[in-house]
Amino acid sequence: MDEVSIYNMALDAVGARSKVSLPTEKSREAEECRLWFGPARDQVLRAARWPSAKAWYRLPLLKERNGDNSWVSDDPEPGYAYAYGVPSDMLAPRFLAGYEAFTLSTYPGNKMAIMTNVADALICYTKSQTNISLWDTGLRMAIVYGLAAHIAMPLQGKASRARNAIEQANSLIMSAREDAANTDTERLETIPSWISARGYGIAPTSTRYFYPLGDLFSAGALGV
Repeated sequence: MDEVSIYNMALDAVGARSKVSLPTEKSREAEECRLWFGPARDQVLRAARWPSAKAWYRLPLLKERNGDNSWVSDDPEPGYAYAYGVPSDMLAPRFLAGYEAFTLSTYPGNKMAIMTNVADALICYTKSQTNISLWDTGLRMAIVYGLAAHIAMPLQGKASRARNAIEQANSLIMSAREDAANTDTERLETIPSWISARGYGIAPTSTRYFYPLGDLFSAGALGV
């Protein structure tokens, strides 16, 4: 399985008649696949906690707040004691080693930073996993359908095929979310949205903090 295979599976999913032989070839199909492959891949990776994209990192300290002084522009955000640099390959944070609260923000010098009150913080995060050989079947097919959702209208002009690809991609992402929840021994601090939407109020069972997952694919966002 390689990038060309992903392209061609996405092209099959939208009913395209032509295939690609090289990701760099000068064809309309290859151009559209090149344009949307990276964004579709990264959106899928952010949307669920895929095992092959899981990584750990000891965060480098950017600044510790001196509580005796007035706040200045390169201090951590008000309410936080530490500002840390983030991994260069991070797509999204997941949780700190002790499940403490944190926020993702910008920092002077056009840097992204993690603000928290944890000293010597260690984070679990979702990395930009570009090694296709490490993708499991669910991740691979979610990316195939995510790519298909983006290329359906430019290549075929058929909104129904774009919507079908969106549904397939989102279904695979939701299955991955459920699998992660079922295999995780930790309990989230918030109740699932499908329960809260029905008016149930269950008291939180934990104070562990998990960073929110990324968005699912949206027909509105893709103009279909």
